[in-house]
Amino acid sequence: MLKNKLQNIVTYGVVALYFFIAVSFYLGTYDSAQIKITIFHVGGLFVIMSWLLLKLEEGNLSLLKKNFIYIFPLLLFLCSGLASFACSPFKLASLNDFIKRIIYCGIVFVLIDQFSKDEKIFKLKNWLLAATVVVCFYGIVQILDYYVMPGLDPFMWRQAFGNRIMSTFGNPNFFGDFLIVMSPIVLALCMYKKNVFLFFLWLIIVFCIYNTVSKGAWLGFAFGIFVFAITYVFIFLRNKLNKKIIIIASISLLFVTSIIGVGIYRKTLERADSASFRVFTWLSTWEMINTHPFFGTGVGTFYVTYPAWRRPQIFFIEGKHNTESDHPESEYLEVWYEEGLVGISVFLTLIILIFVVGYKNMVFLRSRKNVTDLPLLYIQLGIISAFAAQLVHDTVCVSLRFVSSGVMLWLVIGLTLTIAVRLRILNKEIDFEEVNFLRKPVKILLQLVVLTIFLIAIVFTSRFFIADSLHSKAIFFSRNANYADAIATYDKISKYNPSFIMSWYFKASAYIERGKAGDILKAEQTLKNLWELAPNYVQSKYIAGTMYQKKLSKEVELLNKYITEKKPPNIIDSQRKEIAETFNNAVKYYKQYIEIDPIYPQTYYSLASLYANVGNFDEAEKVLKSHLEYPENLQTPPHNFWVEDWAYRRSREYSQTYMHLSSLYTHIGKFEDAKKAYNKTSALNPFNLNDKIIIDKQGK
Repeated sequence: MLKNKLQNIVTYGVVALYFFIAVSFYLGTYDSAQIKITIFHVGGLFVIMSWLLLKLEEGNLSLLKKNFIYIFPLLLFLCSGLASFACSPFKLASLNDFIKRIIYCGIVFVLIDQFSKDEKIFKLKNWLLAATVVVCFYGIVQILDYYVMPGLDPFMWRQAFGNRIMSTFGNPNFFGDFLIVMSPIVLALCMYKKNVFLFFLWLIIVFCIYNTVSKGAWLGFAFGIFVFAITYVFIFLRNKLNKKIIIIASISLLFVTSIIGVGIYRKTLERADSASFRVFTWLSTWEMINTHPFFGTGVGTFYVTYPAWRRPQIFFIEGKHNTESDHPESEYLEVWYEEGLVGISVFLTLIILIFVVGYKNMVFLRSRKNVTDLPLLYIQLGIISAFAAQLVHDTVCVSLRFVSSGVMLWLVIGLTLTIAVRLRILNKEIDFEEVNFLRKPVKILLQLVVLTIFLIAIVFTSRFFIADSLHSKAIFFSRNANYADAIATYDKISKYNPSFIMSWYFKASAYIERGKAGDILKAEQTLKNLWELAPNYVQSKYIAGTMYQKKLSKEVELLNKYITEKKPPNIIDSQRKEIAETFNNAVKYYKQYIEIDPIYPQTYYSLASLYANVGNFDEAEKVLKSHLEYPENLQTPPHNFWVEDWAYRRSREYSQTYMHLSSLYTHIGKFEDAKKAYNKTSALNPFNLNDKIIIDKQGK
């Protein structure tokens, strides 16, 4: 019977989805987690499609209608994402997060409708435990690989984070996020079953959380334990509650949280940059929020708009210029920025609802005093503690924006609501109306529509995996100067995933580096396509400047050739206008990149070189001096929230800038100024001196 087959597909689809998202990784793609994203897209859409086909086959929505109180906040959150996507100025950038929003909410609907029976909840629980065993085992392998048996981890990403383990998640923070969700669930089941294996598994989870060395995970774990203990005392021991129990519980809780708190504090001191990075990111995000505080800028748009707002101190902290943050290290700030006060209000309302429903579930189950209710009672205890742990963790982390963590949040939301529905059925608050409201032809037509839409969506999202695989190949071609194959591969990537911003950037770089006839025009068009997706993407404005600088050199050579060949005046004048336009473009894009990244030294050197080559030495001097003076600007408002000697971090670069300045002064005959600049070069970094020093050039 089709109905039974669809029910089995939905049930096993959900449990398999969660298992494989947790344990899978594939190092043949550019992003090792792309396989998780693809499983999430393809598997999630397939499960939702199967569920919709099932509901059409049943023609019965009574369960959903009678639990509308639980579904309404989800619908609001889904509608918030839809409205935000509709208003987004960057549709392709928003598309990825909007697809995730649909799948997250869809999975919750599936859980509410299809997992209201105990055996299905237990089946999902068992698959989650199995996934936890697998990822913890690999985590232990990574620990042994680092400390005891180098080479035990057979994969190429081994020790990518040093002694911090990441298991199958590719990032210690994401591994920690998964574990802080499973930790209270495993602990609750251990307390219910008095099972030695589960206790051992919980200890391994704690051990792995510690070895992620993720302060956010430690914070989430501590808060999860806190909520777990408080809930257990006031729900499970409410009839036995006395002063002695309260004192013992309080002391134990204080002891555990103090140890974790001290650990977080010490690690913060060891890695102060981690804290300062977050502070500056949050400050930038708050400024962004104030541009559109009520309705936001569009779901999924943070990463394309952030570069224009990023505080310059972050470049000093990261030491990188060709990468950028995609998220603001806080889920709440990101929701507020992207969806405005309306969106964050809906999100917070949903969170409050889950806590209230979870608490009422436990109170109801405890009051029934029925042995058959105990498994659900303990599962709900673990789930609500996991929910609290993850929400706290994601005040200081970006995990929820990645599917391996995002699916876990929506799992605990869905299971809490599912248990509530289960309890309403047990309490006979709702019954089922076996009424099929669809005629067979209409049902078949609607099923065909659902099937067509979702199959198109599945094929569309599955192509993202192919694009990610091709991106690795294209980068390999570029690094080996095989630009023809690289560009051809980047073209394929754009077809498979038009929202893959990075491929447009690398494609433009390939054209510029190859430098064949017509490549500059192709690079210009590629950069325009890139800027439609992300106006200030990483170093795109810088490479635009270098592109026009290269073009300028060729145009000057062509002008000299025209002059030598005594071409007609109109041709020479036309070429001079072309040179002036190219020069202005190079200057424009270099200056735009300085606005985005005022720390990168090469931009200043290239811009100063442009001015010097046309004899504008005063401007060249101003450019180099502006690089040297910039760190002082960070000591004054609005940049002085966190003050330190930022220039000290880049003393080698500033030494190099003084060398450029010294060379400029020597070229124009300012020898005293040249010596002063040279002395600054030596003082900042003695190893940065050239063999041909300025003093020799002065004949002394």
